[in-house]
Amino acid sequence: MKIVLTGGGTGGHLFPALALAEEFKERDRKCELLFVGSAAGIENKIVPNYGYRLELLDINGFKGRGWPAKFTTGLKAVKAIFQAVKILKSFRPDGVIGTGGYSSGPVVLAARLLGIKTAILEQNIVPGLTNRIFGRFVNIIFIAFEQSKRFFPSGRVLLSGNPIRKELLKAGGRGEKVGINGKAQKFTILIFGGSQGAKAINTAILDAMEYLSDIRGSIRIIHQTGDLDYAAVKEMYERKGIKAEVYKFIDDMASVYAAADLVICRAGATSIAEITALGLASILVPYPFAANNHQEINARCLADKGAAIMMKQDEIVGDILASYIRRFNENPKSLTEIREKALAFGKPDAAQEIVSSFRHFIENANKTRRLRTWL
Repeated sequence: MKIVLTGGGTGGHLFPALALAEEFKERDRKCELLFVGSAAGIENKIVPNYGYRLELLDINGFKGRGWPAKFTTGLKAVKAIFQAVKILKSFRPDGVIGTGGYSSGPVVLAARLLGIKTAILEQNIVPGLTNRIFGRFVNIIFIAFEQSKRFFPSGRVLLSGNPIRKELLKAGGRGEKVGINGKAQKFTILIFGGSQGAKAINTAILDAMEYLSDIRGSIRIIHQTGDLDYAAVKEMYERKGIKAEVYKFIDDMASVYAAADLVICRAGATSIAEITALGLASILVPYPFAANNHQEINARCLADKGAAIMMKQDEIVGDILASYIRRFNENPKSLTEIREKALAFGKPDAAQEIVSSFRHFIENANKTRRLRTWL
């Protein structure tokens, strides 16, 4: 079987595709996989590290661009469709799965024009315009939230969850607050703002430390800042005399998730999928400018069930954030309660369900085509 996985730009779209690739290979070592992404996305750096073949389209996103730039980007998008057609004709896949991002659209559309079986992942409660359009003609729409069903044709929607990599699942959640050889570990906070970082979160956690001076020596901080804020955040920790493990980007998320008692992060769909599958307590800070306000809607869904704490960006000030950190540090029972509710929300088998369903669909379609040819 040959499968094309397309999506990227950010980790939220790329890492689910990597999780699916891993599952396809586990089912069939002979399965041929091709990633199609954008030269401007992080897939250009990450996919080759996993050993997968990667083709790149000359395409950029529309968001945050003026009208002249949007016109140029639109022309690139049209050109990318023709690039995608050429790539698909050469590779001749049995199916194409789009996981989102600006590189995904041209490839899914090209596959549809060529009569190749297609599927998309909708990772948020409220789908964006692109997936609402694609939902009208792709063969299967995999969704992560029950509430998304109303946006798509009912006969083609499957509630699967958002796939996450097995390396994260193997690491598991923190569980008891003990480390190697049973030695007690410090209360550990993992902070990240997605693959590109988040200035608001970076600033708030530094401010919160001012209100935790009496206990911060007993707290371990693991902080992914993104490229832009790395030097400034690292310098500020040092200036305040706070020990912190500061990174631009964390490749080994399995290890830091396994160490974490509390996660403070954006409310992207992939982050939520990982946190809930591992049963981690979290403070979610939705990105306020996300399309359709989808991050806040995602976060509120968890918060309403007691599976996370949600703080809007204008609410994440130092003293309030510090009060949550202090509460969880001093009251392990409250931490356990939120972990259990998060775990009940998670779907760790999402990758298996998506791959099984798509393989089954392709195999049945091939059988039907062969039967029609014979008749």
